[in-house]
Amino acid sequence: MKKILPTYSLKRKRLQKLQERDSMKFLFIVVVFIFLGGCSINNPAVKEYRIHLEPKTVTYDSQSCKEKSLKVGQVFSSSSLLSHRMKYMKDGYSEFSFTQSEWAQSPNKALSAELVKSVRSSGLFSSVNSYKSRSRSDLILETNLEEFIQYFSNDNNSSFVNISLSLSLVETGTSKVLQTKYISKKLGTKSLDAQGGVKAFNEALSGVLKESNDWLSEACK
Repeated sequence: MKKILPTYSLKRKRLQKLQERDSMKFLFIVVVFIFLGGCSINNPAVKEYRIHLEPKTVTYDSQSCKEKSLKVGQVFSSSSLLSHRMKYMKDGYSEFSFTQSEWAQSPNKALSAELVKSVRSSGLFSSVNSYKSRSRSDLILETNLEEFIQYFSNDNNSSFVNISLSLSLVETGTSKVLQTKYISKKLGTKSLDAQGGVKAFNEALSGVLKESNDWLSEACK
């Protein structure tokens, strides 16, 4: 019996240590879950917005470009318009970002896609392809997106969006610039928030693309 008791006592101590260790692990897991739960409550999910334009078909009488193909080049812009962050201006020079709203697609990529759809729907050219296409084209439409931002007044009582871009129609074979166009649209928002800005952006961009197609129609006469 004298030899058995120390062995039994040692096993009992080991068992107690294992139980304490398991208790610490359980407590640690509980603390982690509580922490993560608190983070999800304190940090609401960021809401994503997308440029979405209602399809509008306008028929043009211009015929001189009907036999020509057009490639819509990649839109050039500042690095801020390559980001998904939604930015706004105050005081005319102070730039900020919405903390709970962002673009599902950067303004640069969104404009590239909408330009292709808009020019293609005009029927002005034999074919219209994006810059990703490997096919050759007779003409290239180059676009520089200069501004795509929402403005707020100093007293936060009013807001508007502004879209500014420049277009160039280039002959592929000679790299000659055939025509250029600058378009700028400003439109007030119906609500003083990111959602109001998105709705205004969609409406303003529809006007910009309509004016772009009108210009291409004149260039093809």
